[in-house]
Amino acid sequence: MINTLRRNIKKQDSVVSQLLYRIVKFAKYGQLPPLTILYKFVYLCYKLMGIAFHRCMNLFIYLPMLQSQLTQYAKGLQLENGMPLIAGPVSISIGNNACLNGAMSIHGHPDNEQCQLVIGDDCYIGWQTGITVGTKVIIGNNVMIAGRTMISGHSGHGVSIDERDNPKMADLVIEDNVWLCTNCHIVRPVHIGKGSVIAAGCIVTKDVPENVLFGGNPGKVIRYLNT
Repeated sequence: MINTLRRNIKKQDSVVSQLLYRIVKFAKYGQLPPLTILYKFVYLCYKLMGIAFHRCMNLFIYLPMLQSQLTQYAKGLQLENGMPLIAGPVSISIGNNACLNGAMSIHGHPDNEQCQLVIGDDCYIGWQTGITVGTKVIIGNNVMIAGRTMISGHSGHGVSIDERDNPKMADLVIEDNVWLCTNCHIVRPVHIGKGSVIAAGCIVTKDVPENVLFGGNPGKVIRYLNT
């Protein structure tokens, strides 16, 4: 019956079928006439409502929940896009005026009940960044970490079968004024010196000196930066 009706509408051999065809076509493909002024106002209201909603969620839900997981109250803490994922045994300290993206994760290694993450003042941690703590991860002041960065405070699983159940864990330190660009991977506990820039896509497998541009796979010093 439905197929018969559809065939009759497609034929458009009567006034009724022509009308039904136009109605169906408009329902599927149609648009309203240009109402630019009206919908600029509607769009503005939509944006303001979104801002107000997300601000209320931050103020009354996400920020209090995150503060409850910290060792001390973080003044001026900001969150983007919700609440970060926190998993495993990890103690978290965040300095003043830090900003974290909610689409990030913090993991404490289950083999260590005393994992510590320390984030300094004026830091920014971007979208889809993951921080895995082996023993301690220390992030200094004014550190910028772009999106999709992986920071691992342990070396993961060894190549040898006998080593796979015993990851090597140690402290990982990122000093002040460091910039980790998009999609960096710090794959083992290292020490990154003050003022250095880790280029996008870099795989960091060793310590980084102060004030250098460090990039590549595996990462190496590209040049020294003017201070």
